Amino acid sequence: MKRTKEKIKICIGFVLVSAGLMGCGAFADTEQMDTVVTQIENYEYEEALATLDAAAEAGEDAQMIARFRGIAHAGLTNYEEAVSCYLEALSYSNLFAQDMDFDLNYYLADAYEKMGAREEAKAVYSAILDLREQEVNALFLRGRLYLEDGQLDLALADFNKTVELDKDGYDLRIEIAGLLSEKGYHEDGLHYLQKFLADNEKKLSDYDKGRIYYYMGDFEKAKVSLESAKAEESDNIILLLGKSYEQLGDYNYATSVYKNYLEEHPESAVIFNQLGLCKMKSGEYEEALSAFRSAANVENNGMSQTLEFNQIAAYEHVGNFKQASVLMEEYLKKYPEDAEAKREYEFLKSR
Repeated sequence: MKRTKEKIKICIGFVLVSAGLMGCGAFADTEQMDTVVTQIENYEYEEALATLDAAAEAGEDAQMIARFRGIAHAGLTNYEEAVSCYLEALSYSNLFAQDMDFDLNYYLADAYEKMGAREEAKAVYSAILDLREQEVNALFLRGRLYLEDGQLDLALADFNKTVELDKDGYDLRIEIAGLLSEKGYHEDGLHYLQKFLADNEKKLSDYDKGRIYYYMGDFEKAKVSLESAKAEESDNIILLLGKSYEQLGDYNYATSVYKNYLEEHPESAVIFNQLGLCKMKSGEYEEALSAFRSAANVENNGMSQTLEFNQIAAYEHVGNFKQASVLMEEYLKKYPEDAEAKREYEFLKSR
């Protein structure tokens, strides 16, 4: 088992575009709803549902209760129940669409997709666009579904409109390029980045240029630009600089980039994690495990799921299948929708 939480072809390594979902607690306005938000953030979905039952008995806002029930059911991978809850929540809306209605529709589309109802998900995004034709997230997400279903022309139409609306940014272009590359349309994806770079190179920072070169797959140019940007000492710059060296096969230098930075910034969980991934690639699994543990010990690191999974992978590689199995069981209680982890757990139980 090996999961790096990145996909390198041309390619994206993170989700730059949210599903359009507002924060879980964006509309919470009572003490019980605040409790629900905390429970959901802690993956305590069953507890959240119990709190919502109590809130319903107390006569709290029915739409909010239905919304949070949907989120909790989705967390438990009960997507049909989630869909029912989101539809119930929408039934409380009036004729004039508000932010809550768009928020619920994004949640609804996400649940439809995860339960395999892709056409229904597309229809929801289309309904959003009927009301807000310049809604970038809906365009991008519908285009992604078209691409997944082999409808390239429709996907490109949505992607092209997406980048027209996002004229000055390149996050979406990187995301789109990565998705296209993964589906075998490398040249189509590369076009988005090449054109943006040609149009904007003079005004881009060294980091921005390095980042675009990296996702174009030109790691030599990425390295040069990122070395020039290194003096700024940010996690993002160091992360991509080290990964550029990794892509060029120079794991030793990548390691030195990470370690030198960590001497001055020991609170950087993301760099500790990448150091661990680098050590995994070079076969130094004990050192990888140590790096993952260091990342996990950083308070409020914001990447608990990734770090838990990567530690399990490291334990497996050092041959400690018992510990890997115990940790995987705990992991799946918190992240039950991780299909890859489920498959790996079956393997671990057989060792």
